Amino acid sequence: MEGACPHCQSGAIVPTDEVDVRRCDACGRSSLAGPAASHSRAGAIPLRPILSGRRGRRAPGEGASWPAAIGAGVFTLGFYAILAALPRARWTELFLERGWVPYVITLVSAWALLLLLGRVARLRQEQIALRRDLIAVGAGGRLGPEEVGACLEELERRATGCEETFLVTRLERCLRHFESRRRVVESVEYLSAESNADEGRVDASYALVRVFVWAVPTLGFIGTVLGIAAAVGGFSETLGAAASLEGMKESIGAVTGGLGVAFDTTLLALVMSILIMFPASAVQRREETLLGEVDDYCAELFVRRLRDEPDQEVDEATIEALVQRVAAAVVATESGGP
Repeated sequence: MEGACPHCQSGAIVPTDEVDVRRCDACGRSSLAGPAASHSRAGAIPLRPILSGRRGRRAPGEGASWPAAIGAGVFTLGFYAILAALPRARWTELFLERGWVPYVITLVSAWALLLLLGRVARLRQEQIALRRDLIAVGAGGRLGPEEVGACLEELERRATGCEETFLVTRLERCLRHFESRRRVVESVEYLSAESNADEGRVDASYALVRVFVWAVPTLGFIGTVLGIAAAVGGFSETLGAAASLEGMKESIGAVTGGLGVAFDTTLLALVMSILIMFPASAVQRREETLLGEVDDYCAELFVRRLRDEPDQEVDEATIEALVQRVAAAVVATESGGP
């Protein structure tokens, strides 16, 4: 509607002292009028879509948890099916004849290890991205704010297969920031903030793995308590059957069986927790090293190619004000003033 406020659609529009600027008495906001508004709409910079195939940010090597959970369930079923077909041995009894706790320990441990394997697979994408030259530059080997649009399109083409990596995400976000702010110094500060945020994301992404490292020994302790409880119950039966030799033999078997469950589940849980902790520590250390490599890449191959292009209108206004001040000082000096 012509003559209406673009914010509240009210007709209470009044002119201001500034050319082509009007104010709404209803909402108190200002807006452009006439040709200036049309020019602003025509000259607005369209928002570019995020790189195709992007589905949110993840930590490097991080995978979805539920596919890993399904894979762990399938692995556990297959593992116990193979154990059931094998001849009985000490280590097969450790999994098959110690109650329900070993089943849960196996499931949780497989879940954690599959998560780590997924992170390792995704880390390979990060390494592929680090080996590529992802920055397209203009004339003279430098990149100015007006060339960011073409650089983003070229980044999308060169980053095929590794779009969800930290490096590509950081470059894309910094390019958009550089396009809007047009200052290399601000882009460097933005990269530093992104680096700190990425470190926090990597640390937070290990929350589920840490839960599993804590849960596996806890499950072992639960098995220990259940085994000791069974042993104590069998011991009470032993005292009740003291008059019969055969009864004592059966009750003593219940006592030793309960103790076997107690000690074996603890042993299994401790071994499985070690099998999770060492790979998790190694993968996390590799991811932290990777973030340092991403920082080096941005500093060596990206920041050095950026070229400042200050806002000409602001610079001209600053120069004009400085000239007026110098002229006023010269006039005051010639007239004998202070």
